[in-house]
Amino acid sequence: MSFKKRVIPALIASAMLMGAPAAHAVQFSGVFVFGDSLSDSGFYRPFLVAIGTPSATAAGLGRFTTNPGPVWAELIAQTYGGNAAPSNAGGGIYAQGGARAQGASASTPPGFAQRPVTTQIDEYLASAGGSANPRALYAVWAGANDIFQNFAGIAGGTVNPTNVINTAAGTEIAQIARLRAAGARYIMVFNLPDLGSTPSFAPSAIGAAGSAAASSLSLGYNATLFAGLAGTKVIPVDAFALFADVKANAAAFGFTNTTGMACNATPPAGLLSCGPGNLVATGAATSFLFADGVHPTTGSHAILADFVKSLIEGPNTYSTMSEVPLSTRAAHIRTLDEGLQAGQRAEIGKLVAFAAGDGGKYDISLNPLSPQSNTKNRGGTVGVSMRASEILTIGAAVGTSTADTNLGSAGKFDLNETAFSLFASVKSEGFYGNFIATSADLKFKNVQRYVKLGIVNRVASSSTNGSNVSMTFALGYDFNVGALSVGPFASITSQVVDVSAFTETGSGSADLNIFQQGRRSRVNSVGLRASAAFGNWTPYARVTVDKETLNGERFVTANPVSVAAGLSYDIPGYRGDESWVTGTIGIRGKITERIGVSLAYSAVSSKQNVKQDGVTAGVTFGF
Repeated sequence: MSFKKRVIPALIASAMLMGAPAAHAVQFSGVFVFGDSLSDSGFYRPFLVAIGTPSATAAGLGRFTTNPGPVWAELIAQTYGGNAAPSNAGGGIYAQGGARAQGASASTPPGFAQRPVTTQIDEYLASAGGSANPRALYAVWAGANDIFQNFAGIAGGTVNPTNVINTAAGTEIAQIARLRAAGARYIMVFNLPDLGSTPSFAPSAIGAAGSAAASSLSLGYNATLFAGLAGTKVIPVDAFALFADVKANAAAFGFTNTTGMACNATPPAGLLSCGPGNLVATGAATSFLFADGVHPTTGSHAILADFVKSLIEGPNTYSTMSEVPLSTRAAHIRTLDEGLQAGQRAEIGKLVAFAAGDGGKYDISLNPLSPQSNTKNRGGTVGVSMRASEILTIGAAVGTSTADTNLGSAGKFDLNETAFSLFASVKSEGFYGNFIATSADLKFKNVQRYVKLGIVNRVASSSTNGSNVSMTFALGYDFNVGALSVGPFASITSQVVDVSAFTETGSGSADLNIFQQGRRSRVNSVGLRASAAFGNWTPYARVTVDKETLNGERFVTANPVSVAAGLSYDIPGYRGDESWVTGTIGIRGKITERIGVSLAYSAVSSKQNVKQDGVTAGVTFGF
């Protein structure tokens, strides 16, 4: 029997009968999905009821997979706060089995409206008053039915494949532009998997030439689609690369069959009625890659959903890489304090050498803009200071610090920092003014992101460099009453952190390119400090109210390694509180005429989702 008589009618008939939250760092205000049977969460359940399926039974069926397992779109909606029901049941999944990018589909059962992607987006925008929610997540996956329904003509030479590809891909590109123009900010766009590797288009089904043609059409569609979307900041989901990865590593993913079909024929509703009792083998829903000739099983959909999550969560995971240097810089500045104070007490023209160490933590709990992170900071500084005149003290120091950041189930990274500081202080009677300038090289090592794809757990590894430049200005006045000194002060600390771009390796199709990211910070502080001299020892305390004035939205830009660089996208990054309180208590004193020591504890409070503190110890030696 010819391909046209054997395969195409089977595909079309099947499609006509079938149609075709956990806590996460990133959160959206809804999930809306447009496309065909690969994303349909149950649009044709009314059809099942109409042909006699009890409504209670139909509730667990109606998907183009091994029911009652969910499709990827349902899993993503459940994860990110969307309504996983089909749109004709009040949900956000507008996808309809058999739908094409544009125009009527031969796969739409009688009695059901023709709803190509163009119509689906019409419906969504109409329900939303013409505006797309910029905080929602959108997805578009189409094109397969445009190829299926033209394949016989393409194979027979009566249909130009380029025209089919250009029309379908061009329509999809235009609809994505509509969403963007309406306000959509986060749009996932799926390319087609390799149709030539599906059971219906495999060499054993249609011959080597036909299978190669199906693969070529997939590649052509994908190239046209993604080329047309270059520069538009969509999230490209490389389904082609993912399914190739899964098929090449089938055993690791738990698949024992990647060429057969998990579902037996179940008239009169085909795949829509495929439940546990219709499988060719026990457990086929997770051990087979395909449910029928072209649709994935429940196990495949779970992997696809995890893949989508990795594209979203991955960039966000790295957003703390430019946040942690702020805490290591705060620790370094604390180590400079005793050198500055000792220099002010020295004789004019005399050098004071100092060394100090600091250890602390900077922990961020799981929140809508960041994974949980636990950072241990350790640092040391050596330097010299000198009282250059009656009122002026100057100094220089070199410091090194490490930050070991554990991101829980998301990953980890280590930061090594080498900083060079220049500082100066002017002091006249009760008035004083301090200035500190610091420049540091950052080295991020052992950077790991943990990627879950179904039962497979991979580690995406990388390393990169960066820099942090900061300046601190402080002005204050101390009032002296006997041994007690107390007074107000104000300061500004400005920082510019940059983390260089890097490329992951080790997670296969889930590897990402992470673009350069930055963090700009300017903290204005007002506070009060007090100290009291008791012989050689001076206990002191300091408290500030701090406000971050550069706290706008921040994004991390990425693109899949398997996709052209022009398709980069932005995911929100960590954004901390705008105000908090910092307190310090300590003591400094002399143990000999030339040797001084100090010990201090600092802690941050009133900062939501953050625990931050540190202990600083120092020693000085006067020449």
